[in-house]
Amino acid sequence: MMDFGTMDWIVAVVGLLMFGGLMYWLIQLVSRDPLMRCPETGSVVFVGVEPAPPGDRTGAEVAVRRCDLWPKRKDCARGCLARYGETTPGVRVNLNALRPFEPQ
Repeated sequence: MMDFGTMDWIVAVVGLLMFGGLMYWLIQLVSRDPLMRCPETGSVVFVGVEPAPPGDRTGAEVAVRRCDLWPKRKDCARGCLARYGETTPGVRVNLNALRPFEPQ
């Protein structure tokens, strides 16, 4: 039969593994999209960008699929894509790409 000292260690290890799994899941959830600056609001937000569908008439190579400002601003002009080429794959924050847009 197990003593209470062993049970304490088992509970502690299982708790740490669960906590580590939860942290990993939260980090993956937040950091899958690069940070970009919105030209309309000036906010820095996570923007999910994926390849544009083949039948897209805009001729763009990529399209915005997720944005932290949606659904309130779902019908925006998607001007953030102007700086998509400045975002670095694998590194989610590029401070140069987050500089404010020039007023028009």
